[in-house]
Amino acid sequence: MTFGVASRPAWTWAAAIAMALAAVVSAMAALPALALLQDETENQPLRGVFTVTISSADIPPNLAGGPALTGLWNITFDGDGTFSLARQDVGAIVNGAFEAGEATLRFTEWNGIVGCPIAADSGELASYAWRQSDDTLTLTPISDSCVERLTLLTTRSMGGFEACVAAPRPPTDPFAADVPLATPVAGPLPPASGVAAQEGLSEGADAEEAIDSLLRQANGCWATGDPTRFLALHSVRVIDEISFIGPFEEFARQLRLLMATPVAFERIGPVNLIDPEHAWAYVEVTLGGDPLPQRVDFVFENGVWLFDTFFLFGPPTPTGPVDVEPVAGPEAEQTRVPDDEQ
Repeated sequence: MTFGVASRPAWTWAAAIAMALAAVVSAMAALPALALLQDETENQPLRGVFTVTISSADIPPNLAGGPALTGLWNITFDGDGTFSLARQDVGAIVNGAFEAGEATLRFTEWNGIVGCPIAADSGELASYAWRQSDDTLTLTPISDSCVERLTLLTTRSMGGFEACVAAPRPPTDPFAADVPLATPVAGPLPPASGVAAQEGLSEGADAEEAIDSLLRQANGCWATGDPTRFLALHSVRVIDEISFIGPFEEFARQLRLLMATPVAFERIGPVNLIDPEHAWAYVEVTLGGDPLPQRVDFVFENGVWLFDTFFLFGPPTPTGPVDVEPVAGPEAEQTRVPDDEQ
């Protein structure tokens, strides 16, 4: 048997409405307190996502579980006082809570399979001095006896990290209709509105800032393990080179296997503008914990700065890739040097 709405006694509706109004009034009264609480929890001076690569040489000898520390790590500090720690090829494996002052950081909870656990209100100490310069975070231990945590957090400074927002490049058709084939006329530098729209930069962002953002994007896109998203950060010319190597699908498959190895990109030299649409800089590419400085070319294409070099290929020569027959003796190094570097 069912009952229509009209069959409900009038006093029941009146009571329900009264209760609803009382709840609304109570919620409105609580809004200022909730706002203050939100401001308090969102007021952590340390926030952001930072990345660090740990190699086998960084791990103390005979450390139990030490090999598990090898890889590219991302630590996320949220404004609400929570954090998470993730390894690129595994995902998030640690979470917890922290309190940050203007110069000190204290972990109040640490839960996960790496590091030493810290329970809430346990009174255990894991405190660090912290300093952030641009996109680099440096932690210095004050009081912490956990060797695993010290290895992860203090071996070297941690660089800035950005989540990958690049749209996947179609792996079966690199020259699909939605992948532009022509390089448009770039806007004046330093303004780069296309970069600002894609990377969240200000309208006055210059090429150096945009390229640094691209490198952080590369760290994030590599960490996804999706080759099509990493390749989306490259110019049409690079994709054209890849297409001549062999089937694009096979290249993407091989790249996916390589992406299980941690890679980090960090600029270590100034950005050199060749013209309004082309630039180059020296970048330290850390592959599997081994740093390798190399020149990387960039191009302003379709409103954004992109890699004009695939880091495994090396920089192009002025006239394009040149096959050089190896010879014995000093003449073996016949690398063509671009005019702008002579």
